[in-house]
Amino acid sequence: MRPEFRNFVIMISFLSILSFSCKKESEQQALEFDTQTAQDNALAEGVYSDVNNIANQAIKNGSSGLTTYRFQETTSSYLSVCATVTITPDSSGIGGVATVDFGSTDCLCLDGHYRRGIINFTYTGPYSDSGSVITTSFDNYYVGKDTTRMFNVTGSKTVTNLGQNTSGNIHFSINVNGHLIDSDGRNMDWTSTRNREWISGSTTLNWQDDRYLITGSAQGTNFEGNSYTMNITHALDIDFSCSWIKEGVFDLTPTGKATRTFDYGDGTCNNQASITVNGTTFPVTLR
Repeated sequence: MRPEFRNFVIMISFLSILSFSCKKESEQQALEFDTQTAQDNALAEGVYSDVNNIANQAIKNGSSGLTTYRFQETTSSYLSVCATVTITPDSSGIGGVATVDFGSTDCLCLDGHYRRGIINFTYTGPYSDSGSVITTSFDNYYVGKDTTRMFNVTGSKTVTNLGQNTSGNIHFSINVNGHLIDSDGRNMDWTSTRNREWISGSTTLNWQDDRYLITGSAQGTNFEGNSYTMNITHALDIDFSCSWIKEGVFDLTPTGKATRTFDYGDGTCNNQASITVNGTTFPVTLR
């Protein structure tokens, strides 16, 4: 082989190796800064928190105890007149089953989300009573901000009223064994253990002034099949007058990757949040 040709081959080989190395490094960097898992977790957080909001309005006792439900008042409905609520009391007179049926077609609700299908709530007593337990299940239930990107919600959720905490606020233990399916047929699992503190609105009949702080942890598998763990480091602020989680921070660690810090913001009611990975911050629009 002539020297100049041999040098040319060596140079081409070197450039190929360098190109592959740069590509591999770029791909690794993209994976390292991937924020999909944190966004998927935030989606699950919002979906199952929303279910609790629906339960509150469907089960919260009015002036006639559990015979009046604010869900049925069209002038103040959190959702929409397209939702039909059926109450079946049990023999105790304080518990029973509440079925919320959004119909078989996507219905635009007052909070800007589309819903269809059924949510079932089994309760042992009023939501605000110490010791009461509310268990949630789903029947072909879907929710989304866009009818082309609806999420099928399955699994179960159990909320137990623990009475007053040391601050004098009612608080609850919340356990979710959740499963979501997106419009592309991809699956996500989400298991969480939480404490929910009722810091405002517990003494009124107006659900819109209800506000909660949520702490706890979760684990799951995102829509791409990657597992992760998460822990709330700054309590999530759930305000019923807002369609989004207003404030709070959680750390999320995908298996084999750096921890991502998800920040819902400064308390402003909007769908904007941020994710920080290795010192770099990315904006996020909540789904």
